[in-house]
Amino acid sequence: MLKKLIAYQRLLLNSTPPIDIRFQSPFKQIPYIFAILVMTFMNMFIFMGNTLSTNDIIPIVLPIISIWVINRILYGDQRLFETVPVNRKYTALNIFLLSVVIIIILYVVVSLVGLSLAGILFSVLYLVSPNGFSKSPPESAVHQIINTTKGNMLMLCILVIIIFVGTTITFIKNKKLRYSSFALFATIGYGLLFFLKSFMPISPSSDKVEFLESFSVMPQANTILICIAVATVILATSSVFIGGNLYIGKLNSPQQ
Repeated sequence: MLKKLIAYQRLLLNSTPPIDIRFQSPFKQIPYIFAILVMTFMNMFIFMGNTLSTNDIIPIVLPIISIWVINRILYGDQRLFETVPVNRKYTALNIFLLSVVIIIILYVVVSLVGLSLAGILFSVLYLVSPNGFSKSPPESAVHQIINTTKGNMLMLCILVIIIFVGTTITFIKNKKLRYSSFALFATIGYGLLFFLKSFMPISPSSDKVEFLESFSVMPQANTILICIAVATVILATSSVFIGGNLYIGKLNSPQQ
């Protein structure tokens, strides 16, 4: 059973079409460029205080990349997974599983690249100025360390919501409706994050609102976290059910 599952996951990955690098009309690229710019601006506006942590960005960026890959697999010209005689519900469940697998692969790659770059940087700095590593940092550079466990749990819930709801949206065959649903989902998501940030206190370690730190010290953090966790479970389970029906065709209109 496990071998069959792994083989089908590989088949899905092999169904990813190559990226077309041929020249295309710039007018066709404007909506994509605009969407990337808007998401970049919103991520910086919501999550950036004095610093921008990878713990803020990774739970947003990785699921978006995963959903983009799933969308290319489903509507590309190399759908090898459709040549295997399996139940469509089995295919739909494997697509949800693949969206999680892609995130894990991306996270491992990002971590390895980050550690490699950090190792190279520290090695160069040590060779250039070895005495600098023996000095303690100045008192002004020492900041209060805040436990951001609650903030990290919040971002984990956000990651799960994005990946399950986003994967469900990819099953919508009507292209205009699919991309409109992506836009609506992103608008609602960023709107709720902006609304939440507006109630966050200033972080004790700085003079600004640091998303993870500020949420972790909010008096209402536990209540908000419980509500979001419950919503995450409901959205994830309902997304699998709806996504399966969309892929089977019960809730889908013909592709346009």
